[in-house]
Amino acid sequence: MTKYIFLIHSPEAVDRAAFKSRLFDTLVPRLLALDPQKLKLDLTEPKLPRFAVMPLKRTGLAMISIWDGWDDRAHQWQSEVAGLDWKVFGYQVAESTPVAYRKDWKDGEASPGMVMLTIMKRNARLHHKQFMDEWFGHHTPMAVRIHPLWNYIRNVVESAVVEGSPAFDGIVEEHVRARRDVTNPVRYFGGLLHFIPNMIRVGLHANKFLDLSVIENYLLTEYHIRS
Repeated sequence: MTKYIFLIHSPEAVDRAAFKSRLFDTLVPRLLALDPQKLKLDLTEPKLPRFAVMPLKRTGLAMISIWDGWDDRAHQWQSEVAGLDWKVFGYQVAESTPVAYRKDWKDGEASPGMVMLTIMKRNARLHHKQFMDEWFGHHTPMAVRIHPLWNYIRNVVESAVVEGSPAFDGIVEEHVRARRDVTNPVRYFGGLLHFIPNMIRVGLHANKFLDLSVIENYLLTEYHIRS
């Protein structure tokens, strides 16, 4: 099964309600007509907090995740997403889930909690294997140990499927149960006695394996359309 991720950037003139409406009313039916094995939509629906544990992009974003049993339909998915005439980037990815929730809500309902999405590029000083070793071998265990993660999805970018897409290397979905888990650094970084050293530890390692000058963070609501 092949997984694609499409990132749709909302034009400044489109408010969040209209953005969501067009995605659900126009795009989702078109994608379901192509019969994906699974389909998920995440979007910048939550009101942005004044303070957060990571600097958040304030522009509108939707992330469309498509799981397809066919290997050669990227152009079809791209064509449907591009039909909205909004700025779209797209990637084929390899997914792994070190922490997984048990889904017990209906498709189409908003998932509990919220998602901290991180779109990242490796540090240019590292070749791909070194980057993967640092990400999977060091950063993931640290994140799982420190952060209050309910669901944690790593998407390794294998190739771009939309011309002009930035050369990102990874797309990470950190799902927490409550808003305060990503707005309160004490909660996000392991408690009152540990949050300061953990912030330093996580920050230093992120700087080691990532290019922090191009990292992007968004706060999203998740919808399983077909699971």
